[in-house]
Amino acid sequence: MVKRIVLAAEEREYVAKLAEYLREEEKDWEVAAYTHVGALKMELQSGGKIDALIGELEMVRRALADGGKAGKIIVLADGNEGGEEDWEKLVRYQPLPALLSGIRGVLGMEGAKLEGGCQVWTVFSASGGVGKTTAALNLVRQAGERRLRVLYLNLEELNATSLLFGSGEPDALSSLLYALQARPEQWDELSRRLCRHQSQLRADYIDAPEHPGERLALVPEITADLLDKLKQANRYDVIVVDPDSGAGEWHRSLLQRSDRIVWLTLDDAQGLLKAEKLLRYWEPRLEGAALHPTFVMNRAAGARPVNRWTLPGTEPALTLPYIPQWKAVDQPGRLLSSPAYSGAVERLLDILGAGTGGSSAERRRRGEGHGGQRAHDRGVG
Repeated sequence: MVKRIVLAAEEREYVAKLAEYLREEEKDWEVAAYTHVGALKMELQSGGKIDALIGELEMVRRALADGGKAGKIIVLADGNEGGEEDWEKLVRYQPLPALLSGIRGVLGMEGAKLEGGCQVWTVFSASGGVGKTTAALNLVRQAGERRLRVLYLNLEELNATSLLFGSGEPDALSSLLYALQARPEQWDELSRRLCRHQSQLRADYIDAPEHPGERLALVPEITADLLDKLKQANRYDVIVVDPDSGAGEWHRSLLQRSDRIVWLTLDDAQGLLKAEKLLRYWEPRLEGAALHPTFVMNRAAGARPVNRWTLPGTEPALTLPYIPQWKAVDQPGRLLSSPAYSGAVERLLDILGAGTGGSSAERRRRGEGHGGQRAHDRGVG
């Protein structure tokens, strides 16, 4: 449903940046932006439908003083100003995804629902080469389409996502780990700056390290502290972790701390046997906990698998199709552009309990693609 949104702020750069972001993220919104009270008054008195007026307190007050009307009124506040009016208030300077989430909430636009607060979803495989990162990125994108606030956390020893997102700040992870252990008072500000937003992915991410040392420094205890701190920040509904494959203590500890595990396999006898052996190896070492992975077969080439299914359950919970065009990819948009793959990931989200946001299905019905524009940061302030 088309919504008419009016923005009002005297700072031209701020209101232009916010308007551009809202237009990008909500294709059904008509967004108008004003920096002068006179022009805003004319808009409000024109008699046209305005679903929400979002702006600075004094500017909104002056514009409404002469009888202008709007549906919802949302004040962008610096944190201290109040007012006698019964208007909604959102913090002006905050990451744009969080600001948009607040606007959606005021407008009653329900997204997907998760139980128990922020969850950790780990996309795992017992062996390499199964398309784990591609699956993780599509899962992140589709979760963002359902209006979940998502952080993509690649924890591979050799993280190559700089090919997709640019080099950014390769010391981001090591800086966060240092603050976590030695400068906890700096954590909040640093994490807000280093968890950057990627508009195509509809999620935040942390830049890829230059060397494997940052990931190797993540012993199980530090990994647990990092995930706990990110969850406690209350900025995300889901943290999607993309680790390397392996059978070490670090991997087992990560999976035990995950709320959901998407365990990828191929229709490959050796890969299935490796996964079966790893499960048997970990079973007596789970310290009373149990792994309950959602087994997903990736790169399915035919309607029926060639190899006998030997993992728990009579068959995988889901199959993801093989997309031959993805053999050579250097932009994130190209990994997010297959309707067949996106549709399968939508079903995976339902299995994971992510509710039904519906926005991605609506976009597909309108025929909107996922173009390959350059990755860039998004934040206000």
